[in-house]
Amino acid sequence: MRKKWMMAGLILSALALTACGNKGTEEQKPDAAVETEKSPDAADAGEEGTAAEYKRVSYKDLSSKVVNLGEYKGLEGKRTVEEVTDEDVEDEIWQIKKESSELVDVDREAKEKDVVVIDYTGYVDGKTTEELQGNEYSLELGSGNFVPGFEEQLIGAVAEEDREVNLTFPEDYYEEIAGKEVRFDVHVHKVQEYDAVNWDEDTLKEKLGYDSEADMTASVREELITGAESEADANLDYDLINQVLDKSEFDIQDADVAAYTDEMLSEYETYASMYGVDLATYLQTYLNATEDQLREMYKETAVFRVELVLALKEIADKEGLTVSEEEYNARVEEMVKQLGYENASALEAVYTRDMVEEQMLQEKATSLIRESAVIS
Repeated sequence: MRKKWMMAGLILSALALTACGNKGTEEQKPDAAVETEKSPDAADAGEEGTAAEYKRVSYKDLSSKVVNLGEYKGLEGKRTVEEVTDEDVEDEIWQIKKESSELVDVDREAKEKDVVVIDYTGYVDGKTTEELQGNEYSLELGSGNFVPGFEEQLIGAVAEEDREVNLTFPEDYYEEIAGKEVRFDVHVHKVQEYDAVNWDEDTLKEKLGYDSEADMTASVREELITGAESEADANLDYDLINQVLDKSEFDIQDADVAAYTDEMLSEYETYASMYGVDLATYLQTYLNATEDQLREMYKETAVFRVELVLALKEIADKEGLTVSEEEYNARVEEMVKQLGYENASALEAVYTRDMVEEQMLQEKATSLIRESAVIS
């Protein structure tokens, strides 16, 4: 049985941007040992480097074959839509407000959603390492960015206070410190809050365009509900296609698996180039991993992607699915607007017609599987 952690989004391998913009601000680099594994968006990298070209594998590049295609019609599936709670809405509103907010120093005890600027040094068995140290790090309390238990112990801290934080690293953490007790000596330089906590409705409208808090709440809730519906569709597609793949036989070539692994790693190469560092340095800094470790981790996902592309192409051919000129032009027009290209020619210099049509045929094959299924 395939691992459920594989992203349902792999069902339709999205056409990826080959270059990303930037926010014009320098993003603080996380500490690999203390911060949870969150690779930053390339858009946050600033202007330290130039984006590397994103590698995309096409069906035409594959030498693997479908030996026997499993049944793909009349499958059974369950579509589950996750409930959008008030807490979900509040969390999303806070994230949106933060993006347009400024940090201001406050003279009081730190509380959740505040930012504390800290120096920290961690000790395992009385010894420290570079990965357990940080200086003038801005940490939002309650963000979950640091190892569990760290942020909670800084609630109530004040500027220029020294605190001792004691915790045990999770068993599934980095091998060197997994399950070990760690003591952190922490110095709090200052406590800050986002000025969004004090916005009135005039400021809200000026910053974000909403007439009132109620207006923003209703709008965000609607967006989250739409997102939950889309996620339910993606999860359903994932489950249905897994049924097809599980019942199919493939002749998978190692070179194709390596090609898709390279494609996934090229995203990190893009991030690395935008930070002005090589891939090895980037992976060590943000993921505390080597390229070989990532390749091994991505191997199963790469096999899944090879099988996925082969099966959807086989279904498209078997069913005589095609992309009309009108459909193609409409998709290109949509992509030009969405990705910010000047015109269709500029977009097609990056995304060839074959790439776009392959994506559209994958979508049509997936829709055929879903529409013929028995959904509960």
